[in-house]
Amino acid sequence: MIKTYKEAVKFLERYIPDPSKKYSGVLGLRRMQKLADLVGNPQWKYPTIHVGGTSGKGSTATIISSILGTKYRVGLNMSPHLVRINERIKINGEDISDRDFIDNLNFVIPALEEMERGEYGKPSHFEILTAMAFLYFYKKKVNIAVIEVGLGGRWDATNIIKPSVVVLTNVGLDHVQVLGETVEKIVGDKVGIIKKGVAVVSGVKQDSVIQIVKEKCEEKNVVLSLLNRDFSYKAKKIADEGSVFDYFGEETYKDMELTLIGEHQVENAAIAIRAIECSNVTMKQFSSKGRWAFGPNNERFYINEQNIREGLKKAFIPGRMEIVRRNPLIILDGAHNADKMRALVRSIRKIFPNKKIVSLVAIKNDKNAKDMLRFLVPISKSIIFTEFRMLKEQGMGIVSYKAKELEEMARSMDNKKNIFGDKNIKSAYEKVLLRVEKNDLILVSGSLYLVGEVRRIFNFQT
Repeated sequence: MIKTYKEAVKFLERYIPDPSKKYSGVLGLRRMQKLADLVGNPQWKYPTIHVGGTSGKGSTATIISSILGTKYRVGLNMSPHLVRINERIKINGEDISDRDFIDNLNFVIPALEEMERGEYGKPSHFEILTAMAFLYFYKKKVNIAVIEVGLGGRWDATNIIKPSVVVLTNVGLDHVQVLGETVEKIVGDKVGIIKKGVAVVSGVKQDSVIQIVKEKCEEKNVVLSLLNRDFSYKAKKIADEGSVFDYFGEETYKDMELTLIGEHQVENAAIAIRAIECSNVTMKQFSSKGRWAFGPNNERFYINEQNIREGLKKAFIPGRMEIVRRNPLIILDGAHNADKMRALVRSIRKIFPNKKIVSLVAIKNDKNAKDMLRFLVPISKSIIFTEFRMLKEQGMGIVSYKAKELEEMARSMDNKKNIFGDKNIKSAYEKVLLRVEKNDLILVSGSLYLVGEVRRIFNFQT
């Protein structure tokens, strides 16, 4: 019997997969389904929206849940967390409490023990947390849950749900060791979350990727809503306090205000609104058939324009163009692939055109660091590279590039820049402060794990 949060985290460490071994995706999904069977398949007892993609899926899932949360009790399951593991499981924006986290883990433990004796073996850290999220949402009687894909799609542990809407944000090169070395191979895995008869909303842009998504939707006989074909947006203001945009879809909404910073977040918001429009239709169909009940009076699911406006204003996700200090200006952004870094740099140039930038950077060692640095090096007057340690609580062995390696990569791109390395995050940050002048901007980026460590060490809060 687990009694404390610390014991719970320590217990879960036993289920971290060995990074040196390859695991079968098919077996993993069957194992996840077996675990869900043993705890009563709670994931089928409330409606869900499934959100996948390479870039923007966490923000899009957050925006969807924020909009839905203006009227309903909404679960949100995301990964990774920044500081505490509770951040992965939320209801209406509030993290699961330590007590509920412990209680749900204790409920799952007998199933884990049974599985370790069976054909599938022990579940992974991520599978256990996913089962705990499904269970928590059921126990707390959510009206709906928004579930973010962990990795890929087809074989992801979350892919045992039966969603009412599937969202596929933009797709790029990430996790190539697991998913494949081309965008087309990666999207082939990510479209695996598309289910027969379930509406699909997508923000993919490349022609070759759009074709793969279309073919999958035709195969599954589902309606596809595609960005810039079936819905679109027009950014009217992108600033450090948020954005203003017009949305064009099933309805037209003018002057929508979004608190999240950057034009890429406006795109995520447009995808989220389209998902809401699709869910308004599909959820009403489900509730009219008596499949699910909504609210104490069994009312039908419906979100209106006012709910959307309110949800956009309330949406918040830490570590994404997050301003944590104004003097000096400090921005935390967990951009961890080339697409995300491109979007970050574009936003910084647009919003802070006159700022000189001092960057603190660490990058996970399975990422294409050179592609990321091609965007970051040109905008930085100084770069200090650092490292993050193994973060067992994240559920896997997490290792960054050596600061020296990144320093050499950056120097090969521009040997006139002030480029330094310091493997200790705290002293690296002190080096940053020594190089910052009055009107400069401090950018912490390259990994959500670095952002999480910086938030924890320096107690940054928004």
